[in-house]
Amino acid sequence: MTDGVRASVVMAAYNAERYVEPAVRSALASDLRDIEVIVVDDGSKDRTPDIVSNIGDPRVVLVRLRASGGPSRPRNVGIARAKAPYVAFLDSDDLIKAWKLSAAVTTLDRHPEAGFAFADFERIDADGRLITASALESYPVFSALVSVPVGDAWYLMPQAELARGLLYENFIGTSGVVLRKHLLTKIGPFDDSLTYSEDRDLWFRLCHDCSALYSNRIGHSYRITPDSLTYGPAVRNARHRITVLRREKIRWEDRSAHRQLDHLIAENLATIGYAHRIRRRRLRSVAMFVQAFATSPEVRWLRGLVGSVVS
Repeated sequence: MTDGVRASVVMAAYNAERYVEPAVRSALASDLRDIEVIVVDDGSKDRTPDIVSNIGDPRVVLVRLRASGGPSRPRNVGIARAKAPYVAFLDSDDLIKAWKLSAAVTTLDRHPEAGFAFADFERIDADGRLITASALESYPVFSALVSVPVGDAWYLMPQAELARGLLYENFIGTSGVVLRKHLLTKIGPFDDSLTYSEDRDLWFRLCHDCSALYSNRIGHSYRITPDSLTYGPAVRNARHRITVLRREKIRWEDRSAHRQLDHLIAENLATIGYAHRIRRRRLRSVAMFVQAFATSPEVRWLRGLVGSVVS
């Protein structure tokens, strides 16, 4: 590996033997040749590390860890080892398009006011069949945000617009995000304590520090599989979302921002309440629904829900 590497692709992998080689090879096929692909194996029990070792490209670096239970720590280990000024993330079951890295690095070079770059993405199933051709089209708030075209299908989104939009929707797909490594030294990397919503936690911190670039071209394929963390335990996921949302609330003085964040917090408290209700934990369920209503009484459906549970 030469010191001229322009982008370090960081991939956390756990029991990814079915998908990890296509994911790594999609990065190696990039138009940007001066890259390294750092695969951090998080204690896999399958053939994941052996498959990565056998790819046979000197640009691939394999790091093996004991299992941490989530993507944050392996990503942070990869970030710490990255040699390039730009770090890109790629999940071990996703595929990045050949144009993405080179275009993102070139555009970031031209726009120092932007801290990171992301793009539209498509959703595919476990077998690679297309589910959704454009993810960003499904985010109405994102579509209404003000941005400035800067050429080659790239747009500059000002910091204030970015921060406001993320209050409503997490429209940034983690795979394919390219950011300036020095920013992670400034604001901190992924939070190791979060198993879920760790990406939104990082976007929230970034959006208070810089503008962003996005492209309406498809930058990667996001693979939806049954064992994805997104479909993990509902209570755990909701608690981690609440943690992230409460942190973000502290960063705002604007009342409308507080109301929106309270709305999201209340929805997640209600999710926990539903989970307790299904398990016939009535008192816990009631407590969560009451807390949800107290957090955001503007959410009308919570009023009726609390009444039905208490009665």
